[in-house]
Amino acid sequence: MAIIITNRPDLERRVEQLAGRFGLRGRGRKTAVIECALAALEESAEQDDREQLTIKESIDRYINAGAQLREGLAKDFPSGSAPLSESLQRSLYDERGLPE
Repeated sequence: MAIIITNRPDLERRVEQLAGRFGLRGRGRKTAVIECALAALEESAEQDDREQLTIKESIDRYINAGAQLREGLAKDFPSGSAPLSESLQRSLYDERGLPE
């Protein structure tokens, strides 16, 4: 379905302004502006996808690092009646001379 921007004076004006800023003249200038806009939107969407992937990978690394840290600490504090977090807290209090 064709989009007729002449039915929307606000869009017509904006496209003409952009065509002037880009130095586009003559026939096809409106199409060129719309193609540039679409290309910019596609690039922006791809950039967003890459950023989301980077964020997900960072979170996964953080989660894995936490799991590895807990595994290492669990070796230093063998399982007993107290959970690991409580054993760590007691150890920190003991090292600093603070009461339990």
